[in-house]
Amino acid sequence: MSIHRWWLALVAALLTPWVGPHMDRYLPVGWVLIKASTETADAGFWVIAGVLLGLGYGVWLLILSGIAAWRSRH
Repeated sequence: MSIHRWWLALVAALLTPWVGPHMDRYLPVGWVLIKASTETADAGFWVIAGVLLGLGYGVWLLILSGIAAWRSRH
């Protein structure tokens, strides 16, 4: 069974810490999105959340692709 990088990148992006004023505890992006959907957040929040999730996904995909490329050479 092969685990694809894009699945790992999605999970890692959802587990990435949410940026914000919560310095007292760890809040993953996925948890913030679930809480926001139950509290009917405004449209501005969803734009910011979508951009942050997209950036996080892209960064994790690049990291995992870099690791895969490095391992294939060694």
